[in-house]
Amino acid sequence: MTRHEYTLVDVFTERRFGGNQLAVFRDGQGIADADMQAIAKELMISETTFVLPREKDGDHRVRIFTPGRELQFAGHPTVGTTWVLSGGRDGTLRLELGVGTLSVRVSGGFVEMDQPLPQFGAGLPTEPLRPKVRAAIGDVLDLRSTAPYQVVSCGNAFLFVSVAGLRGMRELRVDPSALAVVLGDVGAMGIFVWTTETERPGSAVHGRMFPTGVGIAEDPATGSAAGPLAAYLVRHGLAKTGERFVIEQGFEIGRPSLLYARIDGSAERITAVHVGGNVIPVGGGWFDL
Repeated sequence: MTRHEYTLVDVFTERRFGGNQLAVFRDGQGIADADMQAIAKELMISETTFVLPREKDGDHRVRIFTPGRELQFAGHPTVGTTWVLSGGRDGTLRLELGVGTLSVRVSGGFVEMDQPLPQFGAGLPTEPLRPKVRAAIGDVLDLRSTAPYQVVSCGNAFLFVSVAGLRGMRELRVDPSALAVVLGDVGAMGIFVWTTETERPGSAVHGRMFPTGVGIAEDPATGSAAGPLAAYLVRHGLAKTGERFVIEQGFEIGRPSLLYARIDGSAERITAVHVGGNVIPVGGGWFDL
């Protein structure tokens, strides 16, 4: 029997017990694939990562598991794992993930990752899709918004839909079966609902994210959605390039999260996507296998 230790951190938060939880196994060697999945299900937090020796051009290889399945990429595990590996010290690490090797920087305790460039799906026809979205999340849609329903990916594909302010955010109710139908139809792993009405004066956007097939009902902070959301807002004239802005998430489920996004280039030609935030150590433990 071998003991495998992990560190528990909260990501995209400035205080303990906010943000999104992450368990990081700094040495994942010797843990079988089935045991990695079983550990993630046992911990029952959004994601668990296992750090392995590099195989290509990175400093480390990282595997990411939700309670339901392995992911090729996720934002808060990339940010949180980098913080754990660096000990919070300034520097840059290159992590080998399923979507390629990504650079992640630590500066003054703040961690910022580069994401793959956005892939925009076509604006989806509103009238055929709206009843299906309404069935999935309730009658909370922002009917005044000119931003289209659209799938955007910077490694993971999300359907972006605007809702009617903070009231709509609080009143929405998810029907998992109807949500699975919508996401299956458009080819997305989750729906990210957003509004420019925010809880905090310094935030630009308030959001919630509901996935399917990963073993959790709602994600407190979705780094892999923050990049495509930022690109989507820039593309549709709702945010500017070159400026870091704040996306707030997780407030409705008691895990307030602050994600920082920045887009380089122009609305027509985005050249870089950056997403970052703070990481707070919480504790740790071990598994005997």
